[in-house]
Formats: sequence, structure tokens, C-alpha cells
Amino acid sequence: PTGGRTAAAARAYARRGQRMAGQGDPLAGSAGPAAGRIPFVLLVMTLLVGGLVATLWLSTAATADSYRLAAAQQQTTSLSEQGQRLQREVAATAAAPALAAAARQLGMVPVDQVARLVVEPDGEITVVGTPTPARAPAPPPVQAGEQAQPPPPVQAAAGAG
Repeated sequence: PTGGRTAAAARAYARRGQRMAGQGDPLAGSAGPAAGRIPFVLLVMTLLVGGLVATLWLSTAATADSYRLAAAQQQTTSLSEQGQRLQREVAATAAAPALAAAARQLGMVPVDQVARLVVEPDGEITVVGTPTPARAPAPPPVQAGEQAQPPPPVQAAAGAG
């Protein structure tokens, strides 16, 4: 080794000298490292823009889904309320007073004595009570100037009393 330096040290000093000589001219030697960075920078920027676009798309999709969910919940609530209302109407219509009023509107009259069928454990059927036909009340008297209307047909309402 010459001058007390090893060959590796001499090469390192030579490279250092070349770099220092290149600092004086800003255009000299700068094309090499910058040219290698341009594709990397473009890749990173492309990834960032793609990530931003994906985030905006997902956010928009989530917002649209939340609006659809709110509309479906509102429709479910409305249909549930309608179902409950219909159930109340059916329960009110099936009650004994409502059935008796509907029977009277149809011209049915209650039976005084109701006969019942009792099924014994051995399968034999027994009639309890004496069945009697229902008697319709007398129609109201016809006043002068009114036309007499025929009475409604008489039907026995089973169990109405």
C-alpha cells in the first residue's frame, strides 16, 4: 500500500473526490439518482390516489346503504303498526257483543232455550236440553203513509243470548 493507505481506502478516497467534484455543477451527476426515484414516487402517488378514491367510494356506499336501511326500518314499523291495528279490529269484531249486534243486523234472533250436544268419552253423543225454534219479536206498527216492509227472515243464532 502506498502512502500508508490500503487499496480499499484509496478507492474510497477516489470515489469521495469524484463526488465532491460533482457538487460544483448542479446538473452533473443528479440525473442518475433522481431518474431512479421518479417511478417510485409515481407509484406511491398512484397508491395514495387509489386509496383516496377507494375510501370515498366506500364512504358513499355506506351512506347509501344507511339510507336504504332507514327506509326499510320505517316500512317495517309502518307494517307492524298496521298489523297490530288489524289484529285489534279482528279481536273487536270477534267479541261476543259485536257478534250479537252483527246477528241482529242480519235478522237473527236469540234462542230462549239452547240445546247442546255433549260427546261422551266413549264417543256417544247426548243432546242436553230441548231445542225450540226462535221467536222473532213483533214488527213495529205501520203508521199512516208508510209502506209495510216484509219482516226479515228469522234464523236461530246458536249460543247468542
